[in-house]
Amino acid sequence: MAGTRIILVDNGSYEPAATSALRGLAQEVSKLIGQPVLPVSTMHSTKIDPALLGGQPAVIFEGAVQQAKLDGIDEIVVIPLFIGPSRAITEYLPKVFADAQPGAMKLSIREPLFGPELISMLIDNLKATGWTKGSGTVYLCDHGSPIPEVTRCRNFFAVALRNQLDLKDDELIACSMERRDGLEYDFNKPLLEDALQQAKGEAVILMLFLLPGRHAGGDGDVATIAKEHTPDGLRWKLSPLLGTHPALPALLSRRHLHSPNFKTTKIAAISALLATGLLPVLGSIPAPKDQGAGASLMIWLGAFAVIFMVLFLFLWAKAWKKS
Repeated sequence: MAGTRIILVDNGSYEPAATSALRGLAQEVSKLIGQPVLPVSTMHSTKIDPALLGGQPAVIFEGAVQQAKLDGIDEIVVIPLFIGPSRAITEYLPKVFADAQPGAMKLSIREPLFGPELISMLIDNLKATGWTKGSGTVYLCDHGSPIPEVTRCRNFFAVALRNQLDLKDDELIACSMERRDGLEYDFNKPLLEDALQQAKGEAVILMLFLLPGRHAGGDGDVATIAKEHTPDGLRWKLSPLLGTHPALPALLSRRHLHSPNFKTTKIAAISALLATGLLPVLGSIPAPKDQGAGASLMIWLGAFAVIFMVLFLFLWAKAWKKS
């Protein structure tokens, strides 16, 4: 067998600029981790004329799996170029991989980009528009997802940004570019076109998008919505995309090199809890003579919390190392 093949996977686009940007990111990540990283899309990109891509056709995941089988690869490692747990990475990629009858070849999918690192990147992109506090309403805009978990990621960033920038709810609004019909998808509300009606000052659309394409390009759907739905006389602007931020390659490399999953964290937490359960001796620690039972209880609980956290972090690190 020929070892591991690392691929950087985005959703895919019919726009050549998206594939070109994906290739650039893959090269940067490759330099950082010291191993080849191949740019691959889940779908769509093979419809792009190779002449628009320097004569090199785009690759989608199905084709990458088939090639890995031919090359005798024993593991495909996916670095997702996704912000949240999209079904593309939680369901589609595993299904395509299984349908390819991979034999002994394994598939490992690293964690998506969701995390505190993106908050500073979003703030940088916001300030790059010339925005300052009080100059206008900020719209943190994502595509809109059929699953609540992805929208929760967007809403988390909105709360974090308000806290860090000291903004009120109506000064930074989380919204979706589009949504599916039906009450079950109301969690995507509000839509950008509706939220723009609340703008004060100028409207700054903070793009929770990674690569340019039909939605996020300069003449894409988000820009079209802004042109058509911004109230008369109100100025608007788009922030840079997250894919252009200079810190993104390093974040992607960290997701590859240090990507403990939920199972690892759960094992560490349970182990730490069981370990601290073996410490009833703490209950026998006497309180100072001038303190009562309440003080003794507080001392015990405090010691329990400290020991739990120390054990958790230690066991988490050990579990991640084994994983």
